[in-house]
Amino acid sequence: MSQSRPLTIAFFWTGVSPTMTACWRALAALPNTRVVVFLELPAKADTAFEHEAMLEGIECRVYRAGAPFERAAVEREIAAVAPDVMIVLGWRSPLCRLAAESPAFRGVPKLFAFDMPFVWSLRKLVAPLVLRRYLSRFVAAVVPGERSAAYARYLGFPEAKIERGLIGLDTAAAAEAARARAALPAYPRRFLFVGRYASEKRLDLLVAAYRRYRGRVRDPWGLTCCGMGPEAGRLRGIEGLEDRGFVQPTAMGEVFATHGAFVLASDYDPWPFVIAEAVAAGLPVVCTSACGNSVELVRSYFNGRVVGAGDVAGFAEALEWVHAHEAEARWIGERGMPLAAPYAKEVWAERVRGICTRAVKAGL
Repeated sequence: MSQSRPLTIAFFWTGVSPTMTACWRALAALPNTRVVVFLELPAKADTAFEHEAMLEGIECRVYRAGAPFERAAVEREIAAVAPDVMIVLGWRSPLCRLAAESPAFRGVPKLFAFDMPFVWSLRKLVAPLVLRRYLSRFVAAVVPGERSAAYARYLGFPEAKIERGLIGLDTAAAAEAARARAALPAYPRRFLFVGRYASEKRLDLLVAAYRRYRGRVRDPWGLTCCGMGPEAGRLRGIEGLEDRGFVQPTAMGEVFATHGAFVLASDYDPWPFVIAEAVAAGLPVVCTSACGNSVELVRSYFNGRVVGAGDVAGFAEALEWVHAHEAEARWIGERGMPLAAPYAKEVWAERVRGICTRAVKAGL
């Protein structure tokens, strides 16, 4: 890399969120840094996100999942960017596999990005064998936290080649929600769930725990659910529960500000962004141990509760704990906010530039 040209970092990504786009902008704002994103998005019929608005101002090449693309044409687009380092998300996307496997970019250092934890399944157990050739193309792995770092070691990456900090967020915007909540005349007595209405989110468990909680306390809190998906029917006809459907990210600040605690009952959730956002927004969090970032962001009896996956009784009791501590709920949530500070987009940008600089130097 010539000192006269910027460090050019190419991301090969699937899907997009406002937290990730905020991070890319922060990275591109650093001196002598260029960020180019090669992005595979879901088919337009499969998503409600306003992707175009989220990507405004980011140098980006967009492809649609399932749509055919000409391999040679994509290789020419990548070559025109002349990346100094490539950050490739996972191995399932054809776009990401092309970036990792193309002989045209054999000399470009590549970082393998993923958020999956290790779980006892045949697919995870055989992954080091099945993916050996693919993974050999990468100089290091970049993961969000300790759960996925453990899996990176299992995949064969030595500790010296595992970098933490894949995910960042706009903590300043989240803090605005905490300030708005503090300015309300009374603390909002509603739990909040945000996420896909999918089986792994365990809406059935959440509803069962919420019903049990309502039957045990006086004047129970309400529950708001924001999302969309095939499990939406589980939310119908539940006393105290409001299903708002999908809420655009631009409106989530008001949603966080007008709720008193965040809940997530998943039985598989590698590193849910929304827990980081809730913590950064000063909300107490009740989640299961299956949520990968509960390790970094939620401390039981400090800024929320972590319960075992699949434990209806334990989840209901955790809701009761929040209810019983209503008078201290604002303080409980706000004292957790520093746990999210290391994930601020500005810190993320410095961290990722440092990781990429080390990768380039190692390849010289």
